[in-house]
Amino acid sequence: MSPESRKKVTYETGIQGEEIAENYLRSLGFRLIESRHREKTGEIDLIMEDGTTVVFVEVKARFSMQANGEGLRAVTPAKQRRIARTAMLYLMKQGWLRRDIRFDVVEINQHGIVHVPNAFQPGGIRF
Repeated sequence: MSPESRKKVTYETGIQGEEIAENYLRSLGFRLIESRHREKTGEIDLIMEDGTTVVFVEVKARFSMQANGEGLRAVTPAKQRRIARTAMLYLMKQGWLRRDIRFDVVEINQHGIVHVPNAFQPGGIRF
């Protein structure tokens, strides 16, 4: 498979995973605010509300047989910092700096959905 083909498959898998995660979270009562939000610091897959809490969701779709847990492990400390910086910019633009927030990770794998609420707590964020 060519690098271009692999990139397209990865992108399509990511989009499919985000749709599955969004539908799952909606079934739990979450409300979608925005999907695939981009800033200069990175992208947030889903921004949702869980009650009054703004939830920044990182979605990892892994459909291969050996992939269970790989999506969760892919949210490294560096990835967490990028997500947190992007979330902070989003909150500043919305005027929501006083809102309750949390960072969830959703892994979609061959066995189903693994949702980890409050998956990480970013420390000091530097821009």
